[in-house]
Amino acid sequence: MEDVEIFEQLFRNDNQVVGKVAIIRGGLNTDNPTGLLNLAVSQYVENTGYNEFVEIFLDNPWVRVVMSGINEINFKKFENQKLSNLNEN
Repeated sequence: MEDVEIFEQLFRNDNQVVGKVAIIRGGLNTDNPTGLLNLAVSQYVENTGYNEFVEIFLDNPWVRVVMSGINEINFKKFENQKLSNLNEN
């Protein structure tokens, strides 16, 4: 799909792939980026169950975050982790 880019990262639990996150970006040069990204997400997920996250104020229609396997991820207790701490697991 022209003018659409994607970044993908697998979710693993003990070396077993349980899901994936994808950041889909595009439509920067179109009149309808929302429609373009709706189509891109639809083509990407096909018939797979997924969660989709859109920027809360809807003022960034050029980016979508799509996830699969969110219920299979091993979560840990929140103990003041920071987004800026890139070396923490």
